[in-house]
Amino acid sequence: MTLTAHETLQTPLLQQLDELARTRFAPRERAFHEEVGLPAENLDELFALGLLTATVRREHGGLGSNVTSGDPATFLQAIRTVARVSPGTAHCLQVQNHVAWAIDALGTDAQRERFIAPMLKRRSVSSFVGSEAGRKQMYVLQTMARRVDGGYVVNGHKNYATNGYEDGVAIVFATVEGETDPSKSHLMVIVEPGMPGLRVNHDWYRPTGMRVAPSPEIYLDNVFIPDLNVLGEPGAYPRGRWQGRFHLGFTANYLGMAEGAYAWVLQSLRERGRGKDPFVQLRVGEAHTLLHGARCAFEHAIDTWRTASVVEAELTSMQAKSICAQAALTLSDTLIMLAGSTALFDEFPLGRMLRDLDTHILHVGHDKTAQIIGAAQLGESFDSTLQR
Repeated sequence: MTLTAHETLQTPLLQQLDELARTRFAPRERAFHEEVGLPAENLDELFALGLLTATVRREHGGLGSNVTSGDPATFLQAIRTVARVSPGTAHCLQVQNHVAWAIDALGTDAQRERFIAPMLKRRSVSSFVGSEAGRKQMYVLQTMARRVDGGYVVNGHKNYATNGYEDGVAIVFATVEGETDPSKSHLMVIVEPGMPGLRVNHDWYRPTGMRVAPSPEIYLDNVFIPDLNVLGEPGAYPRGRWQGRFHLGFTANYLGMAEGAYAWVLQSLRERGRGKDPFVQLRVGEAHTLLHGARCAFEHAIDTWRTASVVEAELTSMQAKSICAQAALTLSDTLIMLAGSTALFDEFPLGRMLRDLDTHILHVGHDKTAQIIGAAQLGESFDSTLQR
């Protein structure tokens, strides 16, 4: 039987995760923010639940949950659940699973043995690294890969490498020298700790929000990548529309953040006896209604991956991502007015939640989303993978 997105919320695994997030992740969040470090204890507990390889096929040892499987919801609902208390941990979970999913789907048997098998035995957090300064287009990189005997030599400078590569691996995007067509030039290489020519800068990442998702810079200086570490053929990522598969991972985090902030403010209002104030009732009613719409958009988008074409599912996911992001941003203003300035003191989680929300939602790019959707509506050419 295939579960709907809503029914998946009731599964024992997600109920256990919700309890874990509320009772164990939440008390750690302030310290993690102050340290700007990997949330190792949280990730250890996610590994114990099998959630760090949720996207890997069941026959290969994972939970088999991704948007192209019969269970598109479990992985996404897990991100949403964790994001209610720790958006940074949720993003670490998301990125690790995107790496595991791509290697499981695109890799050879030898690559699955080399890279996936260890993820099933011990906690591993990996990175999917496309971001770089001055990138001209999502699939056209300044990081260059030169073909040599037995592999490639790669040179480049990457940023926002969530999780880094030191506790797992990193899939790094590069452009093959001499190729101009992204369907032939875009290359994925798997970087491992200890490779000569690799350097990581942890001090670079000092944001206001999303501090519990350390995202260092990675420098590659004539790094030799053997053929075993080349994932798929050149162009496999854009041709396989992989970027479009990741829209809902971000959506889940945006929605979870909004739900977590709302839940904390609602409980605070009840404890402070503010519930009889008609203006408080009005604002809470508006906030609850806004969240309801965002939830419906998210769960509808998940179900669309089961019933519609890939392009329609991508467009619906982009709409859900934008709806959830805009709802969260609108909600943040209402919540802080309801909660009052004292709620932003460090001893409370609300200030961290709102900083995380503002920082992470910068990924969305509302204008680009709307432009792509508008082009589709008008019958013009568009690419629903060209959006983060």
